[in-house]
Amino acid sequence: MHSLTTERLGQRFGRRILFRKMNIAFHSGHSTAIVGSNGSGKSTLVRILAGLMRPTKGEVILNVDGNEVEGEWRPLSCGLVAPYLNVYEDFTPRENLDFIAKARRLLHREIRIEQVLDEVQMLHRADDVVNTFSSGMLQRIRIASALLADPPVLLLDEPTATLDVSGVEMVRGIIDRALKKERIVIVATNEPEEAEACEFKIDVEDYR
Repeated sequence: MHSLTTERLGQRFGRRILFRKMNIAFHSGHSTAIVGSNGSGKSTLVRILAGLMRPTKGEVILNVDGNEVEGEWRPLSCGLVAPYLNVYEDFTPRENLDFIAKARRLLHREIRIEQVLDEVQMLHRADDVVNTFSSGMLQRIRIASALLADPPVLLLDEPTATLDVSGVEMVRGIIDRALKKERIVIVATNEPEEAEACEFKIDVEDYR
């Protein structure tokens, strides 16, 4: 069982407070939507949860199978999908994923790369250079990258924003499978249907 908790978490930029005194808990096998108006701090919260950004106050604690993950290692336990994450456009999807797999020293990386490319329905384009891809296809590669290490935490920041109908259904399937595998799933979204599909909902603006 895994858990991700925040203790009196706060973030401000200058005099502007995004959120404060945020005490929330996410547990394996459950999905949570993070909602709020544009600019309310949804993406900032996701970055903090993923360990990519330090909060102004408070802390984030990740426990995986009963063991606390040290802060600097938290990004390796989180699969993050976000529009600001780079895809190497001079590489193929396979080369992009192989670069990540080698950096993480994943075992059986060739097999795992095939699996995640199939999961995001991009196996047929695995060896095409990415600079020919649409924004929706690039998003599928970001999703594949997040799934590659089969992390205990899946953080999805606007995961369907650039996807077509089939892509939206693909993301729903990925979330369902992750929950069945007892993963923590967190979705930051502006889409009401996407938020309603989650078991719990957190409005960032409730913590002003």
